[in-house]
Amino acid sequence: MEMRLHGLHPSSRRHIKSLLRTGVHGARFGIVSKWWRAAEVLFSRRTSKDFSWLPWSICGLIVVFTGLLVLPVVAEPAPKVCVEDDLSRQVCVSAFPKRVISLAPSLTETVFDLGAGNMLVGRTARCNEPPEVLKIQDVGAYLNPDLERVIALRPDLVLCPETGMRKEVVDRLTELGISTFVDSSKTLNDIIRLLERLGVILGRESEAHTIVQQFQLRRQAVRERVDHAGKPLVLFVVGIRPLVLAGGRSFIGSLIREAGGVNVAEKGDVPYPKFSMEEVVRRDPDIIIVLNKECREDECFNEWRKHPDLRAVKNNKIYQLDADLIARPSARIMDALEQLAAILHPKGVR
Repeated sequence: MEMRLHGLHPSSRRHIKSLLRTGVHGARFGIVSKWWRAAEVLFSRRTSKDFSWLPWSICGLIVVFTGLLVLPVVAEPAPKVCVEDDLSRQVCVSAFPKRVISLAPSLTETVFDLGAGNMLVGRTARCNEPPEVLKIQDVGAYLNPDLERVIALRPDLVLCPETGMRKEVVDRLTELGISTFVDSSKTLNDIIRLLERLGVILGRESEAHTIVQQFQLRRQAVRERVDHAGKPLVLFVVGIRPLVLAGGRSFIGSLIREAGGVNVAEKGDVPYPKFSMEEVVRRDPDIIIVLNKECREDECFNEWRKHPDLRAVKNNKIYQLDADLIARPSARIMDALEQLAAILHPKGVR
């Protein structure tokens, strides 16, 4: 239907036609046409003063307004939230992810600590804390997940440990366009940074802030209690046969320093070095600590009692600690640090 645009400057005529083409279409065009004709009738009588511009201006406004009403609604792209992982990669997800898979017990615990456990749709067989995690789909062994199971769960975010995880797992997930956050926390400061970044990407910044504040307060309390005490020599055993210790570059090694101890295996680049019994005897530690999963009942204690000349054995300073607690870099690690500090400084920690 052609509308009469006589009496209007050619440039204005072209402008309104353009508006009609771009802003009005189909049946809606008839509505604007009727408005236009009504305006022509109302303002068709000329006065001594030429107001021919007036009807066209009013109609132009009507056309523009109507065109804006009928323009198709273009959905804005979903906002993205990005953080940097420990491989220095930008990991981005739509705000906020609804289907998360954790491939490490420490990361699973951290998600629950942040109040985002309802987002988890997959976890490894090793993930056992908190107890409700056992209701979540198992995607395979820790450090050896079943990629088919992971992919079938259609995650929009996968949380993955760097240490021990096969590189091809991360590469494959990335190739498939699945956002994959890699964590390599080795110190308490790393855990704080992990909490802050996961708080951002999971939409739990307030919860992360609260946890970090409590974390720092408890950490400072331990420091104040052990800073001026003597530093006992600590042998921390993570494997019996062969004898493997937590070295200075390990996560447990960082906890020994925080708790006010000196690590027998502090020097060296290997996080978990093998040691000979001859070397242990030579170093003669004040305290021996063994992960509870390495022994059955009193097996560890009986093994060390075969070396009665060791200072730790003479003084009955052999302890066990929960491996699931002290070896996992999550917010629960403060419980482990306080237990460790109480062993190393029983008179200095309440």
